[in-house]
Amino acid sequence: MRNKQSLPRQCAHDACSEDGLYPAPKTRENLRDYIWFCLDHVREYNKQWNYFADMDETDIDQCIRRATTWERPSWHFGTNSKARDFASQFDDPLGLFGQDNIHQKKEKPISKEEKQAWKELELSPNTKWPEIKQQYKSLVKKHHPDANGGAKEAEEKLKSINQAFSVLEKAYSKSM
Repeated sequence: MRNKQSLPRQCAHDACSEDGLYPAPKTRENLRDYIWFCLDHVREYNKQWNYFADMDETDIDQCIRRATTWERPSWHFGTNSKARDFASQFDDPLGLFGQDNIHQKKEKPISKEEKQAWKELELSPNTKWPEIKQQYKSLVKKHHPDANGGAKEAEEKLKSINQAFSVLEKAYSKSM
């Protein structure tokens, strides 16, 4: 005697008497709850099926991001406390786990002149070179004497901006 599970299902499409051999999900929320169709009707159903129906762009983006990690939690490389504990047990010359390492290049201390230059350009010492150039250009436009009616203080400010840029340019050329 055959059990109930092995009996062929009838296609769920109206007025179809074929066997329902092909599963199709009923809803996006429960993908393992199936409607059973014959081959022709499952193809028709699949053409109309849209997993992302009624989702806006941010919901779709979040769904894709979760799917790239198989719906498992993730974190930035080296930020997990267990990973840090593991990383402390071996030599990490490239600093991939953010650990201090004797093989890593030590940053040189910033001179008083460089500190003043960073302050003058209104930037922090970890700013990248393209951003430094962009800030320099905007400060030059802002403090140029021609833009300020020939004011003497604007001229002095421009001189200090130029001097600060020269100091940082020299520091960056040494580090490259």
